[in-house]
This record gives sequence, C-alpha cells and structure tokens, in this order.
Amino acid sequence: MDNATPPRKRAGNADRDRVAEMLKDALADGQLTITEFDERSHQLWAATFVDELAPLTADLSPVAPPASSSVVRHGPRDVAAPRTGAPARVTGEPGGSSSSFSIMGEVEKRGDWHVAPSHTSIAVMGGNTLDLTRARLSAQETVIHAIAVMGGIEIIVPEDVRVVDDGFGIMGGFGITGNPGEQLPPDAPVVRVRGLALMGGVEIKRV
Repeated sequence: MDNATPPRKRAGNADRDRVAEMLKDALADGQLTITEFDERSHQLWAATFVDELAPLTADLSPVAPPASSSVVRHGPRDVAAPRTGAPARVTGEPGGSSSSFSIMGEVEKRGDWHVAPSHTSIAVMGGNTLDLTRARLSAQETVIHAIAVMGGIEIIVPEDVRVVDDGFGIMGGFGITGNPGEQLPPDAPVVRVRGLALMGGVEIKRV
C-alpha cells in the first residue's frame, strides 16, 4: 500500500492576489496595524506554497462590503438610481474598482475608469495615482482610504467635486492643493479622503 505524502501545492498569482485583497481590507478596517500589514505582505510575496498563505489570514474577520447607492426595483433587475441633480459623472453603476496596491512599484488609474463607493489605495515604498477627472463614480459620496508608507499617493480631483480631507501625516504630508472648491452647489459629488501618510505623502490635487 502506497502511503506516500502528496506533494505540496505551489501558490499562483490568483492565490496571492486573493490573500492580498484580504490583507488590504483588514488594514482599512483596523484589524491590522501598518507594521503587521507590512510583515504579512512580505511573507505573502515570499511564499512558495499554498499552505503558507492560510496562516496570514487565519485570525482575520470578514470585512463587510461598503454600502452602495440607492437601488430601484425595476423588473427582474436591480438598477442603481443616481441622485437627482448630480453631475453626469455620478452614474450610480454597481461595482467598480475598490483597491489599488503597490509595493516598490507604481499603480496608475486614469481615463474612463469606474470607482466603487469605497476605494482603498495603499503604497508601500511605491507610488499610486488616482485620476478622477474622467472617472465614473458609483455613489454621490466616494470614500478613498489612502495609506502611504514611505511612498506617495496622488489623487487628482476635478473642480466640480467637493473634497473632504480626513487624513493625517506622521513624518510625512497629507493635504489638498489647488482650488478649494468653495463655490460648489450643495448636490455636488463628494470625495472623502481618509488615511495616513507615514514617512510618505498623500496629495489631493484639485484641477
């Protein structure tokens, strides 16, 4: 009788991407500190086998998805209803991009891209650019969780969108440059930026 131990399964990109998404959600939810996130991320990308990935998320709780825009029942489908009077850039579409992540590299999101109601952007010794000038927003208020650790995140916001800066910097910078947008109508879309710049920078640039 053959009692040979089956070979260990090697981890692929899909396995690592799935775990990376869980770590990002846990960081944004406050379950992990930046130090813990950094340590686990290094272990993740250094892992060779699938069984090395499970311990990285074994103690994490599932993160509930962000609340979406209002929904109108219309026949067999659910159709998201954009807010009355909001600019065309708020489409009310479900889904959208919810994360951007770089380690010693860069990520750029530009042009006609779809932004989820909540987007987490993390740059660890790298750089991220989120250009919202032609983006499609799912909700009237978009929350961006920006975390830069020895890296930089640039968020480019068009002039017809209200910006709320809820972030802070530790040995780094977190702030808004450009036109303050004080003359916007009450129903203007809102981009609320939360997060942390640790020995790095998060720049919200109005154009």
